Amino acid sequence: MRRFLLALLLPLLNLALLPACSSGGGVASNANGGSSAAGGSGGGSGSGGMGGIGSQSCTATTDCATGYYCNATKLCLAAGKCAVNADCTSPDVCGQGSHTCLAAGTCLFAGDCPTGQTCDTTSHKCSLGGACGKIEFTHIAPNVLILLDRSGSMHNDAGGNTRWNVAKTAIQSVTTTYDADIRFGLATYSSCLSGGCSAGSIVVPIAPNNAAKVNGFLSDKLDQGSSNGQNQVSGGIQYLCDSGDPETSTGKSLDALAGEQSLQDTARQNAVLLLTDGEESSSCVSGGKDGPTSAAELLAQSPSVKTFVVGLGVNASSLDAVAQAGGTGKLVSAQNQTELNAALDSIASQISSCDLKLTSQPPDPNQVYVYFNGDASGVANDPNNGFSYDAASNTIHFHGAACDSIQQKHVNSIVVGFGCKGQIPS
Repeated sequence: MRRFLLALLLPLLNLALLPACSSGGGVASNANGGSSAAGGSGGGSGSGGMGGIGSQSCTATTDCATGYYCNATKLCLAAGKCAVNADCTSPDVCGQGSHTCLAAGTCLFAGDCPTGQTCDTTSHKCSLGGACGKIEFTHIAPNVLILLDRSGSMHNDAGGNTRWNVAKTAIQSVTTTYDADIRFGLATYSSCLSGGCSAGSIVVPIAPNNAAKVNGFLSDKLDQGSSNGQNQVSGGIQYLCDSGDPETSTGKSLDALAGEQSLQDTARQNAVLLLTDGEESSSCVSGGKDGPTSAAELLAQSPSVKTFVVGLGVNASSLDAVAQAGGTGKLVSAQNQTELNAALDSIASQISSCDLKLTSQPPDPNQVYVYFNGDASGVANDPNNGFSYDAASNTIHFHGAACDSIQQKHVNSIVVGFGCKGQIPS
């Protein structure tokens, strides 16, 4: 009798041990979370924590065994498991190591993390590690202080409007266009103080997204002169300095910016954009502080401050000397609104960011690689015509030809990778 009962029970016991969601020789998953071989395929043994990924097709959960459901790709999965992100409730994602729905950036196993990242088993968060990876970054907006001539001659004509009004319109255009890319500020010169030849003063400090404040300041400043540049009339302020004394104090105004804190930002490029309609007044030069000398001193500072020069309605060789001493080559000349708009736009594109702030530290600062436009040959690690990485500030700086390519809009995509040279991480 005992032999008879055993013979009867063994087939039933074997049926109970079969995987719950198996089909025709594929790898199935049991409700305990382990994946096991089934059928005639002779599949490999299961791996704990990765179960629930079945191969039985379905159209509804009723097609699956108890404890399983029909997932987004029409396969029977164990309850609590996932195969694709659509199996999870947004914004959770499906970890491809644990096949469990997880908050983005968290993990149970290394396979839950993006390529190039590892799973911290203590915090259960994904972090940089492994052989290769990609690091996200933000562009570092440079600081640019516009130094605007307010001498009485700015009332003269520039193609049908006063030089002052043409300058205001061009400044409004360039600051609005590059508001997110450049941290603008505004200084005007002279300060129109008694005796003439006073240095300029900063009227709108450098700050991010500053176009509204710069143009708000200029909005009621009229193209009319007054003895102190502050006379109020019904339409605004007669802002041009018409004191009768020399007021084109270019050298003094540049010299006053030496050591200016807002231009001493070691994490950014720093520049002055000088917009004037003439040579500096010779009587305003004292102590050897003419335009070229003061521009050269700004350039020699650490951090260095370049001086870009735009001449409105003039072609003065002395202004070329200021630009050359300031590290920017030569004067950019403009005669009217169209030319001035183009001049400021060209300079702004030259100044636009050649620096990237990384969002996380690379595992090895000597294995940082940069790729432009999907080119796996990469950008040279070269402080003259490539890139350099500053570990202290976690910043990548582009130099020479590499920076030129960015500023001239020849670079459509930038990828920063680590660990594996010549392999662009996805």
